[in-house]
Amino acid sequence: MKKKKWYVAMATALLLAAGCSDDLDNGKNNTGAEEDGEKVYMTVNVSTVSQGTLTKADPTPSNSNSGGAGWGEDGNGSLGELSGSKEGMVYDVNIFLVPTDEESLGDGNQLELLNTDNGSSIQIAGQGYYSNLEGIDASLGGTEPGHGDGKVTMKVTMKNPLTQDKSNYQVFAVINAGGRLTGISTLADLRDRVAANDRALWTPASNMAEYHHFVMSTHKMISGAIPSNGSSIVELSAANMDETYPAQTTVFVERLAARIDLAYSSNLDLTNIPGTSPVKNKGTFTLKRYKVVNQWKGESYLFKQVSPTVQYNYGANAVLPADGTNDRVRYLGDEKWIWKNNGTGAGSYNYVLDPKIREKKLPEGESSSWDQFKDSYVNYFNPSNSTDLNNLDKMVSMPTSGLSYTQEVSGDSRTYYPVVYTKENTLDLNSQVHGYTTGVIFESEFTPSNDFKVSSYENGEIKSVNLPNGDKTFLSAAHYNSNGSVSRLVYKDVKSVAARAFNLENDKKNLLKGFMDGWDDITADVNAVKKAVQDMSSQNGLESAFKEYLDGILAGKATLDEDLKQKLTYAAFRRQASHLPSNITPVSQFSSEQIGNLYQYYNVSLYKSGRSYHKFWIRHNDNGNDGLMGVMEFCIVRNNVYQLYVKGIRGLGDPLPYTPGKDDPGTPDESDDVTIDVTIYVKDWVKRTNKDIIL
Repeated sequence: MKKKKWYVAMATALLLAAGCSDDLDNGKNNTGAEEDGEKVYMTVNVSTVSQGTLTKADPTPSNSNSGGAGWGEDGNGSLGELSGSKEGMVYDVNIFLVPTDEESLGDGNQLELLNTDNGSSIQIAGQGYYSNLEGIDASLGGTEPGHGDGKVTMKVTMKNPLTQDKSNYQVFAVINAGGRLTGISTLADLRDRVAANDRALWTPASNMAEYHHFVMSTHKMISGAIPSNGSSIVELSAANMDETYPAQTTVFVERLAARIDLAYSSNLDLTNIPGTSPVKNKGTFTLKRYKVVNQWKGESYLFKQVSPTVQYNYGANAVLPADGTNDRVRYLGDEKWIWKNNGTGAGSYNYVLDPKIREKKLPEGESSSWDQFKDSYVNYFNPSNSTDLNNLDKMVSMPTSGLSYTQEVSGDSRTYYPVVYTKENTLDLNSQVHGYTTGVIFESEFTPSNDFKVSSYENGEIKSVNLPNGDKTFLSAAHYNSNGSVSRLVYKDVKSVAARAFNLENDKKNLLKGFMDGWDDITADVNAVKKAVQDMSSQNGLESAFKEYLDGILAGKATLDEDLKQKLTYAAFRRQASHLPSNITPVSQFSSEQIGNLYQYYNVSLYKSGRSYHKFWIRHNDNGNDGLMGVMEFCIVRNNVYQLYVKGIRGLGDPLPYTPGKDDPGTPDESDDVTIDVTIYVKDWVKRTNKDIIL
């Protein structure tokens, strides 16, 4: 068979990750120095696609999902490189050569060598390293496997001397590792290499456009690329020891990071607010800030790995199978998501593996906790981290300028802002819960109209009033009305919540004033007082606690003496109530801890300055069924862009980013508890389209 010549080209896709620019090395003593041995020369044409399609995903994916995120390797198509960014810059190149008898690669053998059972006995035949401090802009190419400029010539150190006879080697690459990688002597060392905790998969900067040094690695092996003869196999002989006669080869790489892009409507859709909501048609909402939670910062595989195939998308037969169950393709295998039967979920699916996917489990037993991975996530959604999550100063303003791009969707122009890079974060079926899944918490602000009225206790009466000018702070809680219906009401302050518990619409004996302000100059019968307490609502925790307190004071009492009157007041109740601040503290001055206590112990939501918080958990493959958790449904995968489009608001969110008594890291991500509309697209960068987000 006629031997082929080759070019080395790199086509990268979008990644989400965070870190700094240290050597991507598990060990120390990484000096970047060349190893002793015979040197050969190779020409490397490094190219990342900037306009049009990028790496693996075509503009029209092979397995599209018009109704949500996914599916499989291609997601919702490709996005292309982001103009104005440094995502495609190449600063250094590590090349590894593995001997092969193959002269070309096709569907039947392209990953056979990499996935051999003998990886620990196959030696790395050669390693090369190239660096350029200024970097090479490799984002001038077209669609993969076509490539543009970015050609470099590098030296490769061979383990054994070459002869005049030509030998073939498969070529694997790592880009922007920060130095010459050490400790890799076998194929197994290479394919199982792990980027350690906190290892930067990019170098951060003051703005997204300046992030650089994105770590990339080979994502596929191929023959017959364009330019002609580009391939993942290189042909070497002693002739290539001459710098003027370099061998040529092609490598195809993808970023290890993923990216999250935000877009949002300037005129949020409020039509999905239910009619029972106290804010329905009573004001407007605007998005103010956001926080990305559960960004994985632990270990990452340097080369993509996938699990054996499962035959169902949900249920007991869809959980992550043991290694080696079937399928020989673990390394660089495509992500599978082939939906054959909507009724049963039958099909062909697999998991993308991260090094800790089998350890991310729900805690079991009293001694277990969620703290196992507290140092492996940024903004860990966990009760032990609630203080930090509820530090509102750490939230980020919704983007309005900077690095962005615009897309037209059904006649709607959407401007997306890249906001964060993050690492691969994959989960088993039953571990897709709030404590592990990457998500975004959005902060909205409600601005009331003149029609927005709150219940306010004033001098023995419950009045319906507007909030004071410039004050957007109010409370909300469930209430059991005297007619037997339950509704969610809004209140001016905590005292008004307690006062509204008394269903005393026709109070001619001033009983409400007695309970709330004291019994001076009020004549009341003990039986009337008991009846008023008996009829109190106990739908929220504050009502229940107040009612329970009064019942206890009245138990066994036949007369209403002065001592009893002193105890039958809201002030007396507050003095003994736990987890409530001083009665004189204005609700607009409540701290995050006090707001959390008010909800956790009394089921009362305090919306300080009209702000509430909406959680959105990012989907990777959407199975279209909000009641059934699917394979790889809530995960983050390298080289994907997750586009989130906030379309509207469903009503008030939670009073805090992490609300004690409501939020639980063990809550499955499939939930009806959604108050924001977000559309997610993920592109290759692979696109994944989540449904429009309505908060």
